[in-house]
Order: sequence, then structure tokens, then C-alpha cells
Amino acid sequence: MKIKVSKSDVTLRNSNAISLRSARKGIILAAALIFTLILTILGFSVLVVANSEIKLAQETVDKTKAFYLAEAGVELFIANSNNEIFGNIEETELGEGSYRVDFYPNAGEPCAVATGTVAGQEKRIQVKVSFLAPPFECGIYAGGLGGAWTLQLRGTGDPTSVWGGGEVGGKDTINGNIYVDGDVALYDESSVNPATPPNTYGYNGDVDATGDIDIYDSATVSGDTNDSAPVQDPPDLVGMNYAINNTHNVSQIFADESVTHGTLPNGHELRDVFQINPANMTSECASTDGDDFFLTTSSGFIEGDWRTAQTPLNAGYDRVYYIDGDLWVHSKSTFGFKIEGKVTIVATGNIHLCDNLEYEDANSMLGLVALGKYNEDSELVSGGDVYFGDPTTGTLYTCSAMMFAANNFLYNSTAIDTFEAEPESGFIVNGTISALNQVSIERDWYNKYEYEYVRVRHGWEWVWEWQWVEKGPRPACYNPETSQWVDGGTGVALTSMESDTLRHYQMKVNYDDRVRNRNTQPKGLPKGVGYIFGGITSWEELP
Repeated sequence: MKIKVSKSDVTLRNSNAISLRSARKGIILAAALIFTLILTILGFSVLVVANSEIKLAQETVDKTKAFYLAEAGVELFIANSNNEIFGNIEETELGEGSYRVDFYPNAGEPCAVATGTVAGQEKRIQVKVSFLAPPFECGIYAGGLGGAWTLQLRGTGDPTSVWGGGEVGGKDTINGNIYVDGDVALYDESSVNPATPPNTYGYNGDVDATGDIDIYDSATVSGDTNDSAPVQDPPDLVGMNYAINNTHNVSQIFADESVTHGTLPNGHELRDVFQINPANMTSECASTDGDDFFLTTSSGFIEGDWRTAQTPLNAGYDRVYYIDGDLWVHSKSTFGFKIEGKVTIVATGNIHLCDNLEYEDANSMLGLVALGKYNEDSELVSGGDVYFGDPTTGTLYTCSAMMFAANNFLYNSTAIDTFEAEPESGFIVNGTISALNQVSIERDWYNKYEYEYVRVRHGWEWVWEWQWVEKGPRPACYNPETSQWVDGGTGVALTSMESDTLRHYQMKVNYDDRVRNRNTQPKGLPKGVGYIFGGITSWEELP
């Protein structure tokens, strides 16, 4: 059977086919547009992400550069501090950014914050700064914690040799600055002068005193005299926490080796540096509480003479020795030790200096800290004194050390009012004499006389009569309030006969300004609010 297709049907079919094709084309176009849109969106997103990544990467680079600039600020601050230039560093351009440093000297712990900036990105670094305590800025420093007193300097000319060895006389000479919480009086030809050459830091020989400064006779002060000077705050010795902050806990080392007397075993690094409670020092050890440690070698002694320090002793470098007890520089085999090394020795008792100390070379330096012991209120309860000079033989001619006493510096004595042997000479200190209380350095002696009823011989006959009898040498002190010479122990005024026998022993102090240089100063010296840069104690990046 034939199907007849009309023309209209054909037309409809063609029309439907065209419509279908058109629809397909529309769908394809729409899909293409949608796909293109998607690709465009994706491309744009990728571009945004890429730009963000680039921006983040650039910010990271800028932050890194800012960090390095902050570090540059820290390094410049350290360099300035080493040259005693303290304070803020203004905004300084460097490369693609800049840096600045803000210094906070009055913070609980002085610190500096360095800020580096690049393209709006900042990085900050905080460093905590330490300074040596003010006592290390002076040839003589006395904090005067115990009340009113007077530092006296006197003497004339140069020392004179005496029969049997030794010297007597000579003018006191301080080459460096002086600070005293109290009064200062200079007599005769005594003098305060600039520090010895090269005097890198310009010490002019200033004298600062919270009380009065009196200059008599032909005495001189080359620098400024500043009376009524402000009282300086003492360093926080308890805060130093030496029991932890040390390189060698000497007491613990001996305890660990079960050594209670003598030297450490062969091969130990401290065998030729310290001994504990040696058998030939029983009287010295009996005079103190606790253990006694002697700075001494175990062999290689060279006796020398009263002026010399010939026995070599290698103390090590960059060490802080902590001693729970007393420290002695005292030997029966030598007149002194030639120290090689750069160390600080801290003792919780007292420090007794009876023999000479000299440096082996310009790289050597010794810090001696008589720390003492403290109660829970951080009050000194015992120790903290430096006893200078052999109290039994009167010897000690030269001492190279930065000496620091938490209490008193006492010359040639076993206690403040108990003097022993008359000196054989004056002394020379290459370093510092520092005490948070008094520096007791009276070096004047006289022959004591007593009026006694004695039996004497006249010709062939013995009779009893009153006579002045010499009782031997005694220390003398000058009382500026009464203008009288008095006995150093009893305080009784000297008679005219006794005054005629007065003799003085010279003191010479050469301030060692190497302590101001962080590369040469020994580690572990007491810190405080001063001008001697002691280095960076901590470093941290701030958010």
C-alpha cells in the first residue's frame, strides 16, 4: 500500500528538521558560552590566586628583608654600645627599606627593640642588655652602706728602701676615677690622675663623693671634684644567681670527686687551679667557717722575692668559678702567681689576698668577687669582705685583679679593728678596688710607748724608775674631726713622742680600662645600671 505524503507534511518535516538543527546549534552555543564562562571564571580565579600567591610571596620576601634590617639595627646598637654610645637609633634607610632602634634603659631589665620595615612590612627584635656595675668604672669605689666615713690619701715622694728589704714612704697615687659614698680627704703629695695610657675611654681622674671633698697641702686632683654627688644604687648581687650562672661550681666539683683536703685527681682540669683545705694551712682554715679554697698550682713553684709573682698558674679562659666558702691567694712556697687566663672567681665567704698576683700577658684578666651569703630578704648576713695583704708577715706588693667586695675592702687585717703585721712595703693594684661599704686602706704605723716603772742600770747600780718603754709597732689612723692621730685599734690619741715615729706605706692604683671592652673583660662580673656594656643576655622576635 502506498502512503501518500502531502506537500504540507514535507514542509512540516523540513521545518521540524531545521528547528531541531537550530535547537542543537543553540544548545551547542549555549554550552560553548557556559564553558567559555567557566574557563574565564577559572582563569580569573587562577589569576587572582596567582596574584595572591605572588603578593604573599612578596610579603614573605619583604618580611624577611625587614627581619634582616631589624638584625642590622641590633648589630649597630651593639657596636654603638661597645663604643659607649647609648640611646635610640633614628629611622635609617638601607637598601629597599629602613630600620630604627628604641632603647629602654629604665625598664626592669634594660632592653632595646629594633624594627625593620620594607614596603609596609615590619619585623621587630627585642634584645635585653646588660651593663657592668658602676664600681668597675672607678679605680676606687666605696658604696658606704655602713654610714659616714672618710677615704684618706696621703704620703710624700717615692718609697724608700729600708734595711732588711722592703720599702717605706711614698705618696698615694690613684690613676683613675674615685667614687665614695662619704667624704674624701687628700693630704701631703697624694694625687688623683687620669688613667694610665692609652686611657682609651678618657678617665680624667675625677673624684665624686656624696659628702665633702677636702684637698690639703700640695695634694692634687687632675679631674673634676664633685661633692654632694648622688648616691648610686648597689648592684643586685642576689639576682646574679651565681650558684646557677657559673661555668664551674668548684665546691660541687670537689664534692663529686670526694676530695675534702688537697688537690683533685691527676688529669682533672682544675687540679692546677684550686686546692681545698690543704694540710699545711690548718691555722688559716681554722680561722674561717666552712671550706677554704686556695688558688694555687699543685707543682712548679718558683719562690721569687717579695716583689714578684713568678709561679705560673693557668686559670682558663671565659670561666666563672663559684666557690661556696672562702678563697685564699696564699702559699708557703712562692711569693706570688703569674696568672694566665680570663676568669671571674666568686666566693660566698671572704677573699684573702696574701700573695702577689700578676698577669701573664695582655689577654689575661682576673675578677674576684667576695659575694657573701644572704637571707630570704636578700640581706647580707656573712662574708663579703676582701682582706688585702698578708696579716702575719705584712707582705703583698702587687695585685692585678678587678676586686669587688659586697661588704668591706680591708687592708692587712683579719677583721676591721684587728691589725696584724706591719707592712714591708706599700702596694700596687692594677685593676680596681671596690666595696659596697667601706674601703679601709689605712697604711700608717707608729711605735707605741707606755710609761712604766722599770728596773734600769746606772753604772754598777740597778734602780727602779719611770720611763717610756717602746711596745712595738701599731697601726695609726688620722681622725679628721679632731685633727688627731689615733691608734688604729683603740682610737686613743697618739702622744707627741709616738707621732714622731709615724710612717706611711704607699698605695698606687692603676685603673685597668680593659674591663670596659667586652672582648677583654672577664665573664661573670656583677651587673648593674652603669655605662660599661656587658653584652646581650637574651634575644627574641616580637610579634
